Amino acid sequence: MTPNKSNSKRPSNWVVLTLQAAKDGESRYSSGGRPWASVRAFLSQGKDKDTDEYRPSLFFSVKAFGEDGEEPEGLVNNLGAIRKGDRFTVKGRLGLEQWIDDEGKERQSLVVFATDIQPFSFEDAAEELEGEPA
Repeated sequence: MTPNKSNSKRPSNWVVLTLQAAKDGESRYSSGGRPWASVRAFLSQGKDKDTDEYRPSLFFSVKAFGEDGEEPEGLVNNLGAIRKGDRFTVKGRLGLEQWIDDEGKERQSLVVFATDIQPFSFEDAAEELEGEPA
């Protein structure tokens, strides 16, 4: 298979996901004074057509970082303002964080390092999809 050179500048781990917040967003400062925000969110996979049972949701941590020594703005504020149940579309880089918990077990979490966050509404999505091929 020949590589697609037209997309060679786009990182292979770039994602665009529409998620639902599982918790309220949080804004913080690092020990060095860098503002950052995070929210825990999920992607519902819906029901399995054969069994009519819900498939497991996929959970992500979404994180955004500001500049050292600056007040939080834009992306960091938007992410920190998300509330449990809000739907939003995030663009960013997909990563995997690993750590050892208090019981000595290795843990992992999918993380989207956000470059853009937009509120999501079903009405806006329906308008965008009008005229799209089925």
